[in-house]
Order: sequence, then C-alpha cells, then structure tokens
Amino acid sequence: MMLAKFQVILLSGEDNMKTNDIDLHGEFYENVDLALEDHFYNNKPPFKIITGNSSNMRKKVLSYLEDNDYKYMSGNLYNLGYIQVL
Repeated sequence: MMLAKFQVILLSGEDNMKTNDIDLHGEFYENVDLALEDHFYNNKPPFKIITGNSSNMRKKVLSYLEDNDYKYMSGNLYNLGYIQVL
C-alpha cells in the first residue's frame, strides 16, 4: 500500500491524499474487508477510498460499504477511481 502512495507522489510531484484517505491500489481482494474494517476503526469519515479503475475492487468496496450501512458517493465525472465516504 505504501508503494502505491509513493508512486502517486513521484508521478504527481506531491502527496494529494489526505492523511485519513485509504489507497487500495495493489491490495489483494481477500484483504480488502479487513483493510476497510481497520481503516474505519481508526478513522472517522469523511474520507476517500481509492480503488483505481478495477471494477472488481470497486464492487468489493461498495459491497462492504452497503453491508455496513455507510453512506458514500462514487468519484466524479472525470475520476471514477475513488469512492467518497460521507
């Protein structure tokens, strides 16, 4: 997970993530629920869950959010690679 954040910093020249955002790039699908559970335990919304463009990752995250009754909205018109938890 840290490697992906480091890549974002290198590519953009700065760290655009807020400290409580979570980047799931490169995370194994079977680890997503535990990573989200841990993140919600240690952080209070609002924050972004960065999923990238993987439809399977988005489905896994959306399933977790719906199963746990979290409110969210999916990205924006120009960037669908994240989910905003409200």
